[in-house]
Amino acid sequence: MKKYKLTISFLAVTIAILGLIRTVVANRISTEGVVLDKIEAEATNYKTDNLIYKEKVYALSSLTNISAQAKKIGFVDSKIGFVVGSSLPIAVR
Repeated sequence: MKKYKLTISFLAVTIAILGLIRTVVANRISTEGVVLDKIEAEATNYKTDNLIYKEKVYALSSLTNISAQAKKIGFVDSKIGFVVGSSLPIAVR
């Protein structure tokens, strides 16, 4: 009879310990889910900000914008062609 009481008490303690472990793990998973949601929300905010900044960089670095800014500052296109000199023919006919 003592053997059965010992076995039953051992099983009861094992069940209690496993139940406690299950509760602790479930609580950790639930709090990590909340933190994970916050991190994912921040990541999506950063992705949208990066897209907005990328479009701004593309707009500011476009050639039409650069030429417009140059005209505002006072740069003008040079109408004079630049020639270094006439080159001698490589082969004579």
